Amino acid sequence: MDYYPLGDLIRRHRAGTLLPHERQQLEDFWQQAMEDTSYLDSLSPEDRTLLKETMFAETRRQITRLEQPARPWIYTAQAYRMAAAVLLLLAVTVVLYWKINAMTTVYSLPGERISVTLPDSSQVTLNGNSSLRYATDWKKNGEREVWIDGEAFFAVRHTEFDTKFIVHTSQELNVEVLGTKFNVRSRAERSEVMLTEGKVKLEVVNGTGAPVYLRPGELASVVGTTVSTHPVEERRYTSWLHQTLVFDRTPLAEVATLLHDTYGLEVTFVGPRLEHRELSGEISSATVEDVLYAIAETFNLEVHREGQHVTISSP
Repeated sequence: MDYYPLGDLIRRHRAGTLLPHERQQLEDFWQQAMEDTSYLDSLSPEDRTLLKETMFAETRRQITRLEQPARPWIYTAQAYRMAAAVLLLLAVTVVLYWKINAMTTVYSLPGERISVTLPDSSQVTLNGNSSLRYATDWKKNGEREVWIDGEAFFAVRHTEFDTKFIVHTSQELNVEVLGTKFNVRSRAERSEVMLTEGKVKLEVVNGTGAPVYLRPGELASVVGTTVSTHPVEERRYTSWLHQTLVFDRTPLAEVATLLHDTYGLEVTFVGPRLEHRELSGEISSATVEDVLYAIAETFNLEVHREGQHVTISSP
């Protein structure tokens, strides 16, 4: 189907200026849309739920408006046809919107790394237990937007039109770039952005502070609407791309958070101040077993794993 000319039909239908044959065209489109639901195949379960909720909410709004006219409502055949026309128009509009603005969502399992090529050929590597959402089709001169929940490394391609590339995190942080490379971690109540190449601008939605610009080798930490920056060792934040983890006096509590965020493990410490002990060093291959073995050997601790639950205790 060619969806874009329908915009004019929908606007004229709302204005009441459709000709009889044009009204038939709109009704024919609705029939085709109901028979061809293949556009739903690309929607995640969350997006399908959102579509359903959107249609329901808008339908209720239209019904409420029809039930509260300036004069008493008379339930005639003509009235029912008018109500049906309103709901038909609403359904056509929603379906049209979702067809044109179809979204793709990519999920990575705990411990899994996935490479994603975006519509502009930019590359994204997802760390374990993360998700990336973006529009299926990007216009050449329009903004490029993605939504990240978890951790990902971006290698953004510079375009001939200098179109902006914006990463939205679950903490309402917007990361704006042109062409550059950076790591984004968006977990729980905190977001981190580490720049390796180029330049990025950070803005907190509804924040009162000025935008923050990062330089290569700097890390920005965002908690609430507060942004702080400082220089860091790049390998510590990007080594996961090469299946390696680098620790530098990292408290075991922070290691436990990493195991939860990336591998989906629930870690329990049994013993005084175990979570405050600090781990330093580099772990190659960086499987869950490697990390747990390093903790046990380094601190002479007992590490017991049962499914997704890990208990760390003194011998």
